[in-house]
Amino acid sequence: MNRDSRAFTSYPSGRFVSKAALYVGIMAILLLLSIYIGSVGFGYVDLALYGYLWATVLSILLFTARIAAWTSRPPARRLWRQGLSLFSSPRGWMFLIRTLFDNIGRQRFISGRSWQRWAQHMLLSWGVLVSFGITYALVLNWMHFELVEPRTYSVVVFGIHLFRMGVDSFLAILLYHGLNWTGIAVIIGCLMAMRRREINRKNLVEQTKDFDIFPLVLLIAISITGSLLTVSAMWMEGVFYTGIALSHQVAVIVFLLYMPFSKFWHIPLRFLGVVVPMYHAAHAPKACSRCGREYATETQIRDVQAVLQERGIPVRVGGTSLHMSDFCSECRRVSNRLAAAGSLVQLEKSRVVLQGNGSNGLTLADGFPAGMQAGGAESHGTARPER
Repeated sequence: MNRDSRAFTSYPSGRFVSKAALYVGIMAILLLLSIYIGSVGFGYVDLALYGYLWATVLSILLFTARIAAWTSRPPARRLWRQGLSLFSSPRGWMFLIRTLFDNIGRQRFISGRSWQRWAQHMLLSWGVLVSFGITYALVLNWMHFELVEPRTYSVVVFGIHLFRMGVDSFLAILLYHGLNWTGIAVIIGCLMAMRRREINRKNLVEQTKDFDIFPLVLLIAISITGSLLTVSAMWMEGVFYTGIALSHQVAVIVFLLYMPFSKFWHIPLRFLGVVVPMYHAAHAPKACSRCGREYATETQIRDVQAVLQERGIPVRVGGTSLHMSDFCSECRRVSNRLAAAGSLVQLEKSRVVLQGNGSNGLTLADGFPAGMQAGGAESHGTARPER
């Protein structure tokens, strides 16, 4: 990459460092306050979870720094701001709920590929999400159990007693073994994913062991060692419990610290990405200046042009008020090919005739002022875009 292209694609490092430090500092304070409130003034800190606690805090702070890097890039920053502005209306909130249900709950983005991939993704995603919910609540001391009677526990969340439950009740068994249930779902989902990767190995040329396989192995190790803790405590009278507990803790800590830089980065990104469909659905569509086909929204194209201008990459069509982003992707490709071949490019919608500018760009054709149609000899320029 040469110096000019690097200047176009990078962003000021000082701005990112200061913003990341600010966000990480705010998140650290919020985490400390939440732990203080949840543990009732640090009175219910479980020392057995001390290693998990620091690994979880560090993992969340690393995620915060990475999110800061993502939102520091001009396109993502503008997209994020436009998406957040939609929450000022009830319509925006309704769209958010519907999008979360479709993308996170039903996961429609993958259901169209095959039911096997949908089932695999549902088991993995919901197994991991529910496991995170239980783990964060216990490790960060947001939730704990208090023995109020010989065989009755009280569930306490942020210092508030929510309800009581019997030791042998169905609800207690469901809560006590919540990580075991999610672990089973994760193991099944991981095995399905590994089988698909083995069967389709020749088709997955971009697959790497450290990015695609290692996270699955880590999840299986965490789920198996976690389930073995229950087996040892309930049916083996604690045999090997200490060794299993240490193995489970090491696997979890490695996963928590590895997660912000792994494929699982897309978990928070999936939630942050709900603004994308909102961003597209809330604005009027824009038609291509050449073929007239709707391909984006007016707001999106304006934002693209603003970001390119901010990065010092003007891609305007010479002699006109048009920008290359005013064309759909097919028309951009066809127009550049025609111009490179020396043909004129007629824009049916804008009634403009263009030619190549000699620098891999377009400009107004000589002898064809804006609004003048080209003759029949230039039929190549009026061809429909390739599909």
